[in-house]
Amino acid sequence: MDGLLILDRQLFLFLNHLPHNGLFNALGLGLSAVGTAGLVWFIIGGFLFLREEKKDHLFFLPLLLSGATCLVLVNKILKPLVSRPRPDMEMDAIILGNNLADFSFPSGHATIAWALAYVLGVKEPRWKGALYVLAFLISLSRIYIGKHYPSDVIVGGILGWMIGYGTVKLTAHFFRKKNAA
Repeated sequence: MDGLLILDRQLFLFLNHLPHNGLFNALGLGLSAVGTAGLVWFIIGGFLFLREEKKDHLFFLPLLLSGATCLVLVNKILKPLVSRPRPDMEMDAIILGNNLADFSFPSGHATIAWALAYVLGVKEPRWKGALYVLAFLISLSRIYIGKHYPSDVIVGGILGWMIGYGTVKLTAHFFRKKNAA
């Protein structure tokens, strides 16, 4: 286990110490900001909903359920349970933006990004690649700006994808049965 933590820290320092300049710092902070609380995903969801010819009245249900599940599971259960401290300047981390008081594991940004990218990718398969690239960039930004270790982001991404998948399957199953009755 110690070997994995050492590898995680080394990978963090490598990614966190990629070139920092005004443009890259602004890009990292901007990607992180649009990923906060899933804001960008709900904006994309609204856009996709408005461009549909036939309005799906349940369009936002898996999006909202996935977002709520991510927020509760990560912020109320997993972060307090694991209690992993965030990277700090003592370990030579480059930290951009404000200092966060909560814990690091797993990344809430990565969790919600991958959950909602999955849900929106199901709703609009032609956008799936771009949605996953955006989720990846938001996740990577969290390491670059010094808020999370790579394992926080990887586990958050996997967890998010599973939440998105499960929510889509559950809502489809529940409403298919209810509408068939």
